[in-house]
Amino acid sequence: MSWFVVKQGHLRYRGRLTRGPYLDWLKTPEGARALEAAARNYRFRPFSVARARGRLWRALDSAARTASVRKAIEQEAVHFGTALGQVSFAPALPRAHVALHRLVLVPRALVAARARMGVRMRLWNLPAFADVDESVRAFFCEQLLIALDSAIDDAAPSAKRPVEAGEGWSCVGADRPYVWVDPLWAGDHWVGHVFMYEFPRDGLSRAQRRELDEAVSDLRKSVALLSKLQRNALVRTAADGLATATA
Repeated sequence: MSWFVVKQGHLRYRGRLTRGPYLDWLKTPEGARALEAAARNYRFRPFSVARARGRLWRALDSAARTASVRKAIEQEAVHFGTALGQVSFAPALPRAHVALHRLVLVPRALVAARARMGVRMRLWNLPAFADVDESVRAFFCEQLLIALDSAIDDAAPSAKRPVEAGEGWSCVGADRPYVWVDPLWAGDHWVGHVFMYEFPRDGLSRAQRRELDEAVSDLRKSVALLSKLQRNALVRTAADGLATATA
């Protein structure tokens, strides 16, 4: 079960962390190193890894149950939406206009880069995390973003079922199997893209929603023709434009 869900068009924290992502992380090189380091604190080797695995998780789970961290996690849904909205203003991204409002294709790699700027700053030094291993804290911050993005994916956003973001934007589509940049640049999860739309305050008519879905489909087809070099250049130009705008 994901840590977040979309309800009535908004990202919401489910109220607790599930252990699955943590166990998956332990299988990665970073997680294995953290577990091995923690296991060295136990003298009786046959049970040291199991004890370390449990101790690392209990520290994170205990911190996540505190009122301060729970509130911070809930707020990360808002911050992630804001990051989605801000990245939608980046130059060079593929776009169209529907009902005089912008529709923009946003590579997930850009979203990850933008969202990471703030999540560690907001969460890393919370007092409740004092007993949480730094490697586990790093996992937690990244997994929060992955869980938020996955919740949008699971909601299957469309013109009829948009997921509200920030800065006046909503997500109206999501594609996963499309590589914009080398996964080493952003991480294995952050492939594909989302379609962000400046939703009018008064909403859209049925005909306009149909037009929006068609525009999403057209953008999807157009980027499929881009070469690897063109995809890389587009993302880097957009990232540079964002950095200049916020410098």
